Amino acid sequence: MRHSISKAVVLTLLLAVLSPLNALASKVKNLEIDVVIYRDGNAYVEERWDIDIDDSDAKSEWYVKHKAQPGMVIDYLLVEGYIPGKKGLQQFETLGSWDLDASREEKTGKCGIHNGDEICWGFGDYGRHQYVVRYSLSNLVQSYDTNDGFNHCFVDMNCEIEKASVTIWPDSIDISEANTRRWAFGYQGNIDFVDGCVVATPNETIGNGKRIIVMLEFDKGLFEPAMKASKTWAERKQEALDGSDFPSDDDDWDFWDYVIAFVFIILCLIGRFLLDMLVNLLLYILGGILMMLWWIISLAPLRLYYRRKRIGIAEGRYYREVNPEWSLVENRSLINELSYFSTMSDENLLGAIILRLISRGDISIVKEKWKGKLTDMMKIERPVKHVSKELTGDDKICEQVLRMLTQASGNDLILQPKEFEKWGKSHYTTIKEIVDAQKEDATDEYINKNGADVFGLKAFLKDFSLLNERGIMEVKLWDDYMVYAQFFGIADKVMAEMKKLNPEYMSMSNLAKNLELADEGFTDVWTDVIHTGVSEAIDAHDKKSSSSSSGFSSWSSSGGGGGCSGGGGGGGR
Repeated sequence: MRHSISKAVVLTLLLAVLSPLNALASKVKNLEIDVVIYRDGNAYVEERWDIDIDDSDAKSEWYVKHKAQPGMVIDYLLVEGYIPGKKGLQQFETLGSWDLDASREEKTGKCGIHNGDEICWGFGDYGRHQYVVRYSLSNLVQSYDTNDGFNHCFVDMNCEIEKASVTIWPDSIDISEANTRRWAFGYQGNIDFVDGCVVATPNETIGNGKRIIVMLEFDKGLFEPAMKASKTWAERKQEALDGSDFPSDDDDWDFWDYVIAFVFIILCLIGRFLLDMLVNLLLYILGGILMMLWWIISLAPLRLYYRRKRIGIAEGRYYREVNPEWSLVENRSLINELSYFSTMSDENLLGAIILRLISRGDISIVKEKWKGKLTDMMKIERPVKHVSKELTGDDKICEQVLRMLTQASGNDLILQPKEFEKWGKSHYTTIKEIVDAQKEDATDEYINKNGADVFGLKAFLKDFSLLNERGIMEVKLWDDYMVYAQFFGIADKVMAEMKKLNPEYMSMSNLAKNLELADEGFTDVWTDVIHTGVSEAIDAHDKKSSSSSSGFSSWSSSGGGGGCSGGGGGGGR
């Protein structure tokens, strides 16, 4: 027992000693590789290394091993980098042959090629240093039977590379999605077309098994490769695609394969739909339970109860006026702030603004033929091109909405059912301005001052039929009642009661006349049309903003890439 404990202690101590050593191993902080490919298939390569070199795995040099295909030759090696005692990047001496057994001091400031496939240079001293390595690579692009192309491993190191990228620049050759196909293997990330180049960008650490392999397939005629490949392009490509996430060219299906696949996809979609429905339902239920629990635990209902009581909101308390200092936008915030469960919808607020514009004579309701039948439409009676900066509150947002409807209605100033949605797709800025204006929050002072009266008006309108209000004949006040009835979502009910209580109002009010002319539910229909157009315009803008603007993008595959030339190890030694 004692012996087992001793072994455990020794093992623990050993791991504790070894762990820091691993943490201190050399790391490549950044590696950027630019590859210029010429029409004859040769390439010029420039590698920019930022290396933190440690003596745990580096003794005298840094090396990069290549695995060349027949006919590929590394030549014209030039290295610039750190030399102890000198500032900035220094030109290294390129040796005709490289001696692995030379000392670190002897290798300092020198570079060379070992065995024809290893690029080597002396790092000079430990620490973090930068190096620029340039060389030519002959016959990278080779001629195949149906296409020209290559499958090359640009990065395959024994050490960790925190950040890496490979950019392939064709010299005086235009490549694009139309004439070039691209694949990347060995890492998770992207391979993109960017400004006529192909850029491979991993989103993970490279090295220790992770590589950057790029395969490009060019249409015949783009290049004139000096070397003809020994394999067909189909063989070369299939060799790379084996074991990858990409579909294989050998996957030839017959009729029944497609039928089975189609049925399988349909069954998967149905299953996915049912599963999503179940999961969403469970998530909604769970979310609702959690929100309810938090609402109760946080004492929110109790605090809201005492706040409502302090403000003066009480059952049966009626308020019969519409304060001229009120704001529809701020009252929406007030309702949301003082309600236990329900919140004021965007549609109700927008509908109230439309009714206010009708009552002011800025908009009228007309019946025009649309798709063969008479349809309620909005006619702009007072077009607005600019909104005065001096306007505030309801006057400002009414003018903003009227300007929006003016623009959407076109030259005839009659807004047809589909016209607003079409207009909204290209007028995001105008729409966003109005959406933001509707989200203004009321101050605590405003809420405390007007809360009881706003809720009192809501109670009054809900119980309108129970009260004898026949004596009220001020048309503007009854118009305001209709605006706030729409605001509270009870316009149809209040309108029906008004006809009974005060039939004279229906002939005296511009708003009432227009609503009488329109089909029932006019406000709700048009509010929904405008709100839908607003939502679609914002959604389309958000999708456009989040999409990539740097070119055509595709994913890499962590597997596959077999049969490639290029990198085959490297690091400090």
